Amino acid sequence: MTIYLDNMAATPVDPRVADQHRAAMTENPANPNSSEHALGAKSREAIERAGVALLRAIEARQENILFTPGASAALWIAIEDAIARVPGRRARVAVTEVEHPSLLTAVRRAEADGRLILSIIGVNEDGAPRLDIAENALSEGVDLLCTMAANNEVGTITDIGALSALAEQYGARHLVDASQAAGRIDMSEILRADLSVVSGAKVYGPRRAGALIGKLTGHASRLSHDLFGSPDAPGAVALALAFTLRASERESDEPRIAAMRDALQSYLLANVPGLRVNGAKSARLAGSLHVSTPHLPGEAVIGRLWGKVALSTGAACQSGVPSSSHVLSAMAIPEWAREGAIRIGIGRFNTEDEVAEAGVMIAAALNAATPSRRYA
Repeated sequence: MTIYLDNMAATPVDPRVADQHRAAMTENPANPNSSEHALGAKSREAIERAGVALLRAIEARQENILFTPGASAALWIAIEDAIARVPGRRARVAVTEVEHPSLLTAVRRAEADGRLILSIIGVNEDGAPRLDIAENALSEGVDLLCTMAANNEVGTITDIGALSALAEQYGARHLVDASQAAGRIDMSEILRADLSVVSGAKVYGPRRAGALIGKLTGHASRLSHDLFGSPDAPGAVALALAFTLRASERESDEPRIAAMRDALQSYLLANVPGLRVNGAKSARLAGSLHVSTPHLPGEAVIGRLWGKVALSTGAACQSGVPSSSHVLSAMAIPEWAREGAIRIGIGRFNTEDEVAEAGVMIAAALNAATPSRRYA
């Protein structure tokens, strides 16, 4: 059986969440916008209760929540909200160069349409935003600052508190993509932001469920309804439960996950000559291990592990794209390290024994009897 170590791309659905989702689909058959009968009202009430439960689980200060069909949809709505707030001129938006491709696509499309002015914030060698560049951009006038709470490829955790302070200092709204971070790290600093995005696919919850937390313009809310239709009550209920479970179990799960990650990292470093660990060594997500081999391309490593260990060369949304990761390029790591990179994600359903077993197979795959290429 394949050992699943791609939890940065998507976490397995918790059976408790699946059971709740299944029950909610039969208990809430009506459209929540059908206000003409009791079942419609019941479905709407289920969404409202789910919103309260989710906000309570992450200890959010905000009272506004919009359920969306995934995090990418929420990020897009946040950009449209920024544009709607400045009628008569182009919105000024600053983003880090390692943001999720869905956000980068949204801002670049709006820029091409002449609806916003885009500023790019560089990152350091760990993939963390450079505060000096962020402050320079903000000092020139920015309506919305967009940052990740934790990088989806290398797992580096961003100093969101410092970025939020800069945004407040220069009068910019702050959007935080907390898709990878929510349910894995403390959210107190993240939720200082004006808007934050969370995802069910990263908290052992429903795949196509996300939420945008914070106050939106009426235009953005209407746009969400026009494009995504009626909200999904069962999805909202399941998402709320997933975050409730994370709130109660995170403090016990994450140290155990980090211990498995550290053991795997030590084994690979000891058994793969020249192996490089990418991203922050300490300020990173517990289950994140991003490494590069000097012996062969990452795609070849993945091929060797097919049917044995499930992991990836980078973000799932870029799978199959014939180019190096934009995150690794932004980090300015050597070419060989970009080519030989693989992303390992350990989750709460992994065991020490299977991670150790996977480590033996991964180490073998990362090595090459005869190197297929040389250092760049």
